[in-house]
Order: sequence, then structure tokens, then C-alpha cells
Amino acid sequence: MKPFYYLCDFPDRKNAGKNFVTECPKCGKKHLYISKETGAFHCFYGGCDFKGKLKDFWEERNNYDSTSAGKSLHSTRREGENRTGKTTSEVPMIPEDYKKLTPEVFSKIKPLTDDPETTDRDQLTARRYLADQGISLKTAIEARIGCLTHRCFGKDEDSKNTGTMHHCVAYVNYLNGQPVNAKYRSCDPSTVKPTDERETTGMEKAAGYTKFWSQDSPTTPCPPYHIDCINPLKVSEATIPRLIITEGEKDVLTLNEAGYPYAISVPNGAASDLSKSFEAFEPWMEQVRDIVICGDSDLPGRTLIKHLSDYFGARCLLTTLPGDCKDISDVLATYGIEVVCEIIEAARPQHTADIVTVSERTNGILNVLHGEYDHGYDVGYGPLTDHVFHPTDQGGLIIETGVPNSGKTDFLNDLTCRLMAKTGRYVCYLSFEVPDKDKHIAHLVQLMLGKMNTVNYTQEQLKPIVSFLNSHMVHLDLHEVSPTPNNIIARADMVRRTLPLKYLIIDPYLFMEVETNRYNTETQAIKAMLTQMQAWGRTNNIWVIIVAHPRKLTKLNGKNELEEIDMYTIAGSANWANLADFIFSISRISRQDGNYTRLDMLKVRDQDLCQTGSVLYVRQACGRYDERESEEQVIAEAQGKVMSKDHSPWINLIEK
Repeated sequence: MKPFYYLCDFPDRKNAGKNFVTECPKCGKKHLYISKETGAFHCFYGGCDFKGKLKDFWEERNNYDSTSAGKSLHSTRREGENRTGKTTSEVPMIPEDYKKLTPEVFSKIKPLTDDPETTDRDQLTARRYLADQGISLKTAIEARIGCLTHRCFGKDEDSKNTGTMHHCVAYVNYLNGQPVNAKYRSCDPSTVKPTDERETTGMEKAAGYTKFWSQDSPTTPCPPYHIDCINPLKVSEATIPRLIITEGEKDVLTLNEAGYPYAISVPNGAASDLSKSFEAFEPWMEQVRDIVICGDSDLPGRTLIKHLSDYFGARCLLTTLPGDCKDISDVLATYGIEVVCEIIEAARPQHTADIVTVSERTNGILNVLHGEYDHGYDVGYGPLTDHVFHPTDQGGLIIETGVPNSGKTDFLNDLTCRLMAKTGRYVCYLSFEVPDKDKHIAHLVQLMLGKMNTVNYTQEQLKPIVSFLNSHMVHLDLHEVSPTPNNIIARADMVRRTLPLKYLIIDPYLFMEVETNRYNTETQAIKAMLTQMQAWGRTNNIWVIIVAHPRKLTKLNGKNELEEIDMYTIAGSANWANLADFIFSISRISRQDGNYTRLDMLKVRDQDLCQTGSVLYVRQACGRYDERESEEQVIAEAQGKVMSKDHSPWINLIEK
């Protein structure tokens, strides 16, 4: 034996894909595998365990951990960083950390044989059990399944003193060719039932089997069963196209029987700690392209499927079992190999609404092409306003801006009142600008009537309007919680679940509390808030309208005029402009020959139904806004020309 070896020491090596296979200097068997990429070598002949790294590779890959027998963990992650991205001061496990079964334990396990003359009771009991599961003796022998009589325990037996002796199948787990743990599963028939097809041979088929188990494992946690099937030194492919992960060892045998060599099971069933179970094998798992999760259908099994999907992420493909089968082994026993293969080949990525395929939306696409889609609705002002603001019931994010005292809240009151009266939409107000809710609702009643003075109206005349507003609006007045985005959405969600909410008004953003700190700037906080509001609105087909003030406007060169408000003058972040579906500003224009309000629609995301532009309005004393085509109309009206106004009480629309 030499202290180190070069590649030239193995002239008779043979190619095996990405590895070499040659004679082991220690045991003389041709079971020594050498990685072409890393120079790591290992002998897989039982009992030898000759391993190391060729000196040719010492300088080339000085960051390579030879004991990992695969891609260096440091080549893909920063030092001390695990799969979740969190750092740890602990040294991660490697495959060589797993201790071998002691000779005393391993010697008790009898390898399954195909000897037709055997009378060994352990052999015969294990053979019948496997045959009844649909597992051939050939597959079991290739998987190095063993048998023995061993003390096992039931599900509720905590004390080993209560265990009893059973005939067992032994699932021996090999790592780098060495046995590192063994699980024993009782295979005694619980009841025996004759079958017509076996009466001629004198054989009987067991109707059920006992479910006792125990294990020997020198190392905790156990490695995943059959993990050596993806050992980089034993795999010839550069990339393993598909690895199947199951819950139990028997399921691995089932998949081997069906022709799938790359199959493993988690070490402790549904209770496995995945981060600990796979820690030593992350470099091995990185050579796998797709991971097929073939779990059990009961609640613990579905929980494990969820944990595996979260742990391995986008590579995961999920299987669907027949409704009468708990696991893939049940499928083999009930329906045969063909159905097992059909299930594995039909594995698909986990369904998520975040990925939209054309086939899923075919009907909707065809409807759009035929003009059958939501064409939006008039908000109640007239054609000029409809040209710049024609919303649908899709929902999303609307931003209103304007300098202080420009009439933002006043115009919003008129807009939302029209939406309730003329379209029947339900509105939720979170209005910090209007602390007196009674006055706010009373003003909406005046808008409904088109009257500023309602002193002479009787209660009988006013109650129907109050009743209508009661069925079309609600106020949020946050006293129990702070006005954070989460709390606002939580309260609005309470409204949405019981009422047909279509608009949520937040007036103004200034009073909202968003979290900012050294790691979260105001720009980032505003982006997170807007994204959250928009996503909630779109998910629930609700328009969220936020009133946002502009930053301090600069004066124009040499003039006493301020710069024009646009999408990017809103205070705090450019994300107001980036994320909104509609943005409009409100301005009050005062002239000697006439006053008016101007709405500038600054952004329209979907311009199929409306576009950006401006609309002029003249305000009535009651608070209604009437659109005008031009400044000339505003001037003419100020000089006494009679122009059309919306004077009629909206209560008539309501009663109809």
C-alpha cells in the first residue's frame, strides 16, 4: 500500500461514464471507482472501504472535500451557509461520518437467496411476504435485502422490553458500499387465506401481515435508504434525470421492481427532519435534475410531501395515486407494474396559480377574441370622464394625488357617491381626513339629493337614502389596531367576507404606518405596501384607492409658479408610478373669469377602454362635479350662460 496514488497508477482503468472503474490496490477486486472530475476514489467491495483522492487533483481543486465523493459543497455555497441560506457554526455532516454496522449486528442478517432447496424459515417467510407485495426475488436480492428472526416492537410499544421475536425482512442500507444501518420489518402473516390460483401448488396467500419493526443504526440521523444509488462514483451519467423519493423502504423496492433504479426513501418516514437527513448528501443531490415525490396519501404522508416540496423547490414533480391506494406499493400489489410506471411518468410540477398556461385560459382567450369580456362601466359623470376613467370589475390599485387643498377628498366623495348610486358598487372608507363620520355620511346624503341645505327635509324623506348608504358603504375607524397595511387589509377583509365590497378608499396614505429601518428604506416600504394592496385588490376584484400627497414642488425658473404634478412627484418613491393601475391628479384652477377643477389622468395601465387625458369640472354648491369640454365653456358659464348640470336627486335612481 502507498500513502497516495496518481491516475497513472491505474493503467488498466475502464471508462464508466463520468468515472473510471479499476482494480482496488487493497482488496484486488475490480470495484474501485475514480471520479474523472474530482479525483476522488472509493472501493465499493464489501468490507474494503479503500478511499481517498488522487494526488493529481490536490492542487487543481484545493477547495474540494474528497470525502464528499462529489461536487464540492463550497463550490456552490458560501462557507457556513446551508440550503436555507442561513449560516451556522456547526460543521455539516459528510457521507463518511456514518459508522458501519458492527460485525456482530451485520452477521445476524442472512442475505436473501434464490436457493430452491432452502428450508430456512426466515428465507421462506421473507420470500412469501415479498411475493405478496409484488416484489420479485431477483429484485430483492439485487437490493441486498436480508432476513432474520429479530425482536421488534409495535407502534405503541415504547419500551424495548415489550418487544417480541418475529420473522423479519431486513432493509440494509449501504453507503459507499458499506452497511450503515438496517431496519427490520416483521413479515409474519397475521391471517392466512387460501386462493384458488395457488391451491394446486399448496401455497397460501396472506390476507395481512404484522406491522412490527426495529432498527440498528450506529449514526443519528440515519441516511436516506438506498442513497448509494446516486453516489457520484457509482453513477455514470453526468446528470441523473430523475430521482424518486418515497416514504418507506418497501416503496423503494416497488420502484426498483418497476424499473426505476434511482429511488430512495426518507430515513424516518413522515417524521423525518429533512435538513438533517440530507445534509451530508447535498452535493449528491445537486446532480439530480428532477425529483419525483411519491409519498403516501394519508395525512402524515401528505405533510411529508409538502415538506419535501418546500425543501427541494422547483425541481419537484408530484405523483397522483389511485384513491384506494395508500402508497405506491399498494398500487403495485393492486394494479401491477404498468400502473406504477404510468403514475411515475405522469408526475407533474405542483400546481400553482402563479403559473398560467394558455390551455388553462383557452375559453377566456376565445371570449376576448369574440368581444365577450368585461367592457367596464361608466362612473356617472359623462363621456368625457369615461374617456379617461372607465374601470372594470377586475380590481387593482388607483392613486389620487394633488397639492393640499386642491379638493382631492371632495372629488373622491362625489366619485364614490356616484359609484354607489349609479352603479350599485359597495364602498369601504378609511378616511383619516374626515374624523367625524356622521358629517361625512351626511354629506353623501346631500350629494344623493343634490342639495346643500337639507334642514327642511323630513325624516321619512331622508331615511331611504340613509338606508341605501347603509347597504352600500361602511367606514373603518382604526382604534383597536395601528393603521399598518396588514391591519388595514385584515379589517377590509372582514368587510369583504360578508359584503360585496368593490372599492376600498384610503385617504390619505400619510397616516398609514409602514415599517422603515436601516434595512428597509421608505422606498422599499412603499413598494411592499403598494404591492400588497394591489395583489389583495386583484385577488378579490376590489379597487384600492389611495390618496397620496406630492413631494415639495420646485419653483419654475424665474417664476412664481410650481412645477406640474406628474406620476413621479408623489412623495416617497417612484413605485407609486410603477405599480398603480390608474393615477390621476386633482387641481383647483382659479381665474378671474371662472373657477374650475381639473382631473389629469396620468396613467392608465389597460388602455383598451380608456386613455390618459384631462377633464374639466365645475363644482356645484352641494359638492357635485359636472364635466365641461373646455375652458371656454367654464368662462361662458361663469358669465351666466346656462349649462347642463346634474341637478336630479339620485334617490330616484335608487328607487328604480
